[in-house]
This record gives sequence, structure tokens and C-alpha cells, in this order.
Amino acid sequence: MGAGITSAECSEQDTVNISQEAVSSWLSTALDVSISTIVLPIIWCLGIITNFTFLSVIVRVPKLRSDTNIYLTHLSLADLLYLSLASAYNIRRYTASVVARHYPFVNSAQCFSFFTVANTGYFASIALVTMVSFERFLALCHPIKHLEIRGRRRTHRIIAICWLMGFLFSASTSPGILVLHVRCLQWPDVDAFVDYPSSYAYCGPVSPWVDYFIPPLLNIPWIMAMVANVFMYARILQMLNKRTSNKKITVKKYHYATHIRNQVAKMLVANGTVFFLCQAPYRIFSLSGWICLLAQIPDPFLAALGSGTKWISVVPQHINAMINPLIYGAVNPAYRSAIRVAFKCTGQARRQHASTSAVNGAEQNNTTIVAVDDIDTRL
Repeated sequence: MGAGITSAECSEQDTVNISQEAVSSWLSTALDVSISTIVLPIIWCLGIITNFTFLSVIVRVPKLRSDTNIYLTHLSLADLLYLSLASAYNIRRYTASVVARHYPFVNSAQCFSFFTVANTGYFASIALVTMVSFERFLALCHPIKHLEIRGRRRTHRIIAICWLMGFLFSASTSPGILVLHVRCLQWPDVDAFVDYPSSYAYCGPVSPWVDYFIPPLLNIPWIMAMVANVFMYARILQMLNKRTSNKKITVKKYHYATHIRNQVAKMLVANGTVFFLCQAPYRIFSLSGWICLLAQIPDPFLAALGSGTKWISVVPQHINAMINPLIYGAVNPAYRSAIRVAFKCTGQARRQHASTSAVNGAEQNNTTIVAVDDIDTRL
């Protein structure tokens, strides 16, 4: 029967009898294999490259260390934490057992510690991107107030609060994965299944009733962040339009202001598109499963997609943690300039460095260019 707990050590209640027809539902599918062995490792490697490139630029170009970029630095660290742990976990699940439902842990402490740390990075990233949007909202819509309260100490304090909130939200969901449950498997009495695992383990709730309140708790931070960011983005665009319409400016300056407004709008569209495309599948499936659990009816998504439901949720979330620096480079000229400063020779770097310093000087004065260069592109 393979290594692990034998069927003799399990009670009848803890033993799962698998029929010949049900065997395929317990094993990894071709989709599981391809995503676990090809897609996730590629996304993981790209995520390490993109996020470490961004962090290297911040380290090697001191003038780029503005308050906004400090937020983005911690966002990159949160993305790396979540992406690395989640990728390693999903890959290890595949290599640890042929049973697709198996979790690669040996005790309940591993269940708690792993998911708490991984989800801390996830929830902290939601808090960090919301704070970046809030900083840009204050700078444009309440510039005097922002000048009065801004400061490096305040930035570090807010970042610490974001990480603390991430940990608290993560710990509050731990009752749903707190206990390692072990089930024995009784495979069909055929020679082909002699070497199959005799048991599988999974991290489950401390009590069945816990499953009724964990899904809403997991989704509340995302919903709050979505509403807050949509409101702030709308106000930012409204303020930019108002400033343009209220000023009597030359044609040249008008075209420049229009360019600034369009660039901000493009970044906001990129924010919303990336966020909703990458996070919405998990939210839809999670809330659907929760509603079906309350109603005691089969989940239509699970019935229609099977194991594909998991990957439609997981893969976009991994892409979301990998793609942020790419979006910065695509829509942010200051970041592209900083990359050239960081990775080119010293003589040429000085000229680029002056350009980057000018951009950051504009940010210190809370001009409209701040909104163009520094609005985060996660949400």
C-alpha cells in the first residue's frame, strides 16, 4: 500500500473506500501536472526576476527612494513572500503524492505556520496598495493637508501597520486550516494500485461550523480595498479634469496637461484590469462555494470545471504577484529611466540620474507629475 499510515490503524470512519470508477478523481490530472511542473515554476522565476529587479533599482538609485517607492518596495517584498511560498507549496503537493488532495505537511503546527505566513504577505499587499492610492489621493485632492502630515516616520509607521493588519487578518482565518486531518485510503483490489499511498493528509478546520464564516473573512479585505480604490481613483481623475478646466493655459500647456491626464487614466485602467482579472476568479469561486454550502446545494463551478476551478483561481493570483514591476516599466517613464541608471555604466548613469532626480523633485512638491509617475499599478 505504500508508506504512511496503514488501513489497519484507521477507524472505519477515517477510511475512504475508492471504487474503480472514482480513482481518476483522486489522482492528478494532465492539467494538474502541466501547471505544477511548467506554468507555476515559470511564473515563480519571472516573479523573482521582476521583483528583485525593482528592489535592485531602489537600492542602486538612492534618489528614487521616495515615500511612494518605499511603499512599493514593501509591496514587492509582500509579493515575493506570497509568490514564493504559494508556488513552492503547489509544486510540493504534486511531488509529494499521486493523490491530488494531499497536503505536504506532517503536523498541525506546519499547517498553521505556513498558511499564516503566506497569507500575511497576501493581506499585507492589499493594505499596501490601498495606502499607495490613499497617498496619491491626498497629494492631489488635499495637497495642503498632505504637506502637513507627510514624512518618512509616518511612512514607516503606516507600513508597519499594513504588515500588522496582514498578520491579524491571516491569523483570524487560521481556524479553517488549523488541524491536520489524516484519512486512510482503500484502493481497488487490483495489482496496479499496490504501490499507491495508503493515506493522505489535509489541513482542515477545527470544527465543521468554522467553514461557514471563514470565506467571508477571506473576502472582506479585498472587497473593502476594491471599493476604496475605485472611489479614490475616481476622485483623482475628477481633480485632474477640474484643474485642467479651471486654468487658462496656452495650447502647448493644454496638450501637456491632457497628456498627463491621459497617462494617469491609462495607469488607472491598468490597475483595475490587472486587479480584477487576477483576483476576481478566486472571489467568485470562493463566494459561490460559501453560498452553496449555506444552501446545501452542489457548487455549479466545481461540478462544471472540476480541478480546473483551483487553477483558474491560483494562476492569476501568482501572475498578479509577478507582473507589478512589468506594469511600472510599461506605464512609468521614471522607472524605465531608473533601470537604465541602475544597470548602465557610470558615465551614462549620471545623465540619467539627473533626469530621475528631477522626477523625484517633482514628487516632493506634490505636482501633477507625482500622480503620473508614482500611482501604484496593483489595483
